Amino acid sequence: MISSSTHEIHYMLARAILVRSPFVLVAMLVVASLFTAVTTTAADQPDDIPLIGFDFENGHYFNGSLEISGFVEDEVRPTKVQWRLEPTDGPLGGDITSSLEVIDTSSSRTSWAWSITLDDSDAEAISPCTCYVSITVQSETGDIWEGSRVMFLGDTSRSAIIVDSPEPGDWVHGFISVSGWSMYPMTWTTPELRLFAKSASSSIDACSIEADSDMSAHLSIIIPDGEFSESLNISGLSDGWHSLYAENYDPSGVTYSQECIPIQVNNLAPSISIEGPEHSLEGAGDLFFDASATDDPVWGREELHYMWVLRKPSHSGQTPLQIVMGQDKGTLTIPTGSSGDYSLTLVVTDSGGISSTMVKIFTIQNVIPKAKASLDNLPIENGTRIKLSPGSEWMLDASLSEDSENDQVGLRCVWKIDHQPVYEGCIRTLSWPSGAGDEVILTLDVIDDDDDYGSISVLLVHPEASEPLPYPLIVLVISALFMLSAILLRYRSSDDSSSIPKWKSDE
Repeated sequence: MISSSTHEIHYMLARAILVRSPFVLVAMLVVASLFTAVTTTAADQPDDIPLIGFDFENGHYFNGSLEISGFVEDEVRPTKVQWRLEPTDGPLGGDITSSLEVIDTSSSRTSWAWSITLDDSDAEAISPCTCYVSITVQSETGDIWEGSRVMFLGDTSRSAIIVDSPEPGDWVHGFISVSGWSMYPMTWTTPELRLFAKSASSSIDACSIEADSDMSAHLSIIIPDGEFSESLNISGLSDGWHSLYAENYDPSGVTYSQECIPIQVNNLAPSISIEGPEHSLEGAGDLFFDASATDDPVWGREELHYMWVLRKPSHSGQTPLQIVMGQDKGTLTIPTGSSGDYSLTLVVTDSGGISSTMVKIFTIQNVIPKAKASLDNLPIENGTRIKLSPGSEWMLDASLSEDSENDQVGLRCVWKIDHQPVYEGCIRTLSWPSGAGDEVILTLDVIDDDDDYGSISVLLVHPEASEPLPYPLIVLVISALFMLSAILLRYRSSDDSSSIPKWKSDE
């Protein structure tokens, strides 16, 4: 027999939420680590899942007529309640909704009793039987829940297995807990519950046939005695669909039974690939990071969930500047408005809840401000000499200084005379400092929010200062005097030579 049954209704729903949407769990954990505020989660809310109960335990023996009963507990009356008994030669079951009777209204949840009766002839027709009784409850929203019990009718010899966990279609990896119930109605050797797995090509192929435990590597062997729970190491299984078998072993086949649960093995984490710059200039346009090539080795990229976390280490603490998440968030655009060193963390979670993390480090380099100034509306060129116009005050204007867009508004202007700060503000009035000579050095520092600055300096000359002779003129005059002196010396030397007396020789 190949079948599946569920009992713990609360467990089933919780597992369905966490396993089938694992990225929800990852996002909750990350957000919880970032914020300290107390929040209310779904776990704090009232549970409205129906509870299916039985008035007998698994493995109960029946003889003769069959009478079984139980209850359904919920906030509202179930829309439909059905039962079935298997295995039988034909369909055996029916609708028992109309027979429900209220038995408890002491709380917000009401209990309704149900009962099933098979007379002696019906019971005799299916006896002996290792039977699975299933109760199916359907709510007004269309959701369906099921609970099952095993009963032994007559002198049955076949054993029974119910696997509660994992559930059909569950995502599993690493170590998993397999729990359920197993019993041999009669034994002549030590009972043996074998747990093993077989790979399958698809969900349809999984659990499509019985498997031979003698030809399979066993994950575990248990001596069953009712309830069981076993931790299995499945880290060696390849990713993909698998058939997980639980088998009450009996080489004779008399007490043999087998249960199969289709599972999705997901041991391999996604492989992350991020394309994006490592350096940029402040205000140079948005940065584009592309992780769309990220892939899961087996399950593909269609169901991948992305979570980007942008941090700036120099920022106060490690509080994220930006968090972006979703299944369609394989790319991210970041503005370059603020310079600094950044870390961009990408967490990619696959459908089975396995995550990979990659950190991308990049730098946005600050743009140095460009200092521009004018003196009485005349542009100031760095390194020049300016004689001030007559007066006692002159207008300084550095409002045309330039920086990246985000820093432009916050620029600071500091004016210095002979390297000492005297004014702050991009538009100021200059007065000649007392005690200064005829010349001073005027410096403008334009500072951005990163404390980087650009500067220009000029030499200012007081309007009443006497202008020295230009250096070229001085050189020209000296050269002319030198030449004139040389000419005069030459002329004088010539006159002196003509006045020397000439002596006649004695003969």
